Amino acid sequence: MRPGIREIAAMAGVSEATVDRVLHGRPNVRPATAERVLAAAAECRYLADRDLDRLRRPDRMRLAVILPSTANPYIRTLNAELRTWSQARDRGARVHSFLLDSMNPEMMARSLRRLGRNSDAVAFFGIDHPDIAIAADELADKGKLVLTLISDITGSRRHAFIGIDNLAAGRTAAYLLAATAPASGGKLAVIAATRQYRSHIERELGFQELIQRDHPRLEFTGTIEGQDDPMTNMNMTLALLQRFPDLCGIYNVGGSSEGIGMALRRTGRAGKVRLIGHGYGSDTRNLLAEGVMTAVLTQRNMTLFEAMLDQLHNPKTADPLPMQIIFPTNLPG
Repeated sequence: MRPGIREIAAMAGVSEATVDRVLHGRPNVRPATAERVLAAAAECRYLADRDLDRLRRPDRMRLAVILPSTANPYIRTLNAELRTWSQARDRGARVHSFLLDSMNPEMMARSLRRLGRNSDAVAFFGIDHPDIAIAADELADKGKLVLTLISDITGSRRHAFIGIDNLAAGRTAAYLLAATAPASGGKLAVIAATRQYRSHIERELGFQELIQRDHPRLEFTGTIEGQDDPMTNMNMTLALLQRFPDLCGIYNVGGSSEGIGMALRRTGRAGKVRLIGHGYGSDTRNLLAEGVMTAVLTQRNMTLFEAMLDQLHNPKTADPLPMQIIFPTNLPG
């Protein structure tokens, strides 16, 4: 039978928890202890030589990635893909991702300081709040590399933002909804998670800008916040459909589009009220395949990961990531 963590722990004279930390490249293990664990793993042939060499490299930077633990399925998928990718793709860094149970500014600021203390770099989904900017600046002053992912923050000295051009995304959504709206006009609505996400505000601004400038026959009804919760999004959409019988399009600048889809199906308006959203995953793929969604605006997650790691080795102002537009006609295989 192939030796496992228990056998490696016995050979190295350490706990199974210590073996797990070493084999996953986690910090806070003495170098001599880590070497005993790796020597035992080599003797047991528990890992391939390539993986052992990767764990022995002394120059590996430590990157902490902080994402919101919301009901948004895209974020959960992103986190799972990041963990798989970081184990398989050796870019000279130890990447550890964390899901925060709450995304309030005070907790995020505390988490940035705590996780940044033992990391060389921190990348996080930004909450646009002064407390976050202060915490990010403190880390930058200590020589830490600070990156924002998907949603940026205002007025900080973070080194780079990794994400798409969110103003352009909003204009793109407006263009697509206007192109499919009735010639007689109609109403359009925006659903966001929270105005504390700068990405959501920028998408909304880009959307409003193009509608108001180029499409006077279409009326913008306003933005409502659903906290990226499917049931909240469903109930708010049901209220929108009842209040505005001539609603012809919804732009979801956040996640959990399945809640909006449930409301459209329940009222028989699926495909009649056009829905455009963000974040490609199993939920939005199903909505596209069923004709409930018109398009999903996103980026390749692997491109985001590679751009994030590029910053560790060559920090510089980052260009926006290429934006993907996925329709029911070009679903990835």
